[in-house]
Amino acid sequence: MNGYMQEVIDLHILIEATFAKAEGRIETMLERFHPDFSMIAPTGDQWSLEELAALFNQRAGSQPGLTIGVSDMETLAEWSEGAVIRYQETHRIPDQSERKRISTALFSLEGERVLWRHLHETWAA
Repeated sequence: MNGYMQEVIDLHILIEATFAKAEGRIETMLERFHPDFSMIAPTGDQWSLEELAALFNQRAGSQPGLTIGVSDMETLAEWSEGAVIRYQETHRIPDQSERKRISTALFSLEGERVLWRHLHETWAA
């Protein structure tokens, strides 16, 4: 497993803890993102880093029992300053249907830091 794949796993562990239990510091989580981060949500909405930060703050502790599974990770491309990783996320909340999405993430490597630069999520069939 490369460092980019490990970053996908590590961030989703933090998101799960934040959304399920309001544990951790959102500011620490946001340090994993490039200042020019952008995202396309499964709904087609486009988000900036500031909008993502607002989402993290809004959802902190709002989904008790949430678990997030990451599977089917694949390196689509890798070069000296970054990579593109595709993976599937499965969100489970007790007494609700699970939701799956396929995500493609663009990472940049700045020194030793792996930063999320762009994320595109699509609902999985």
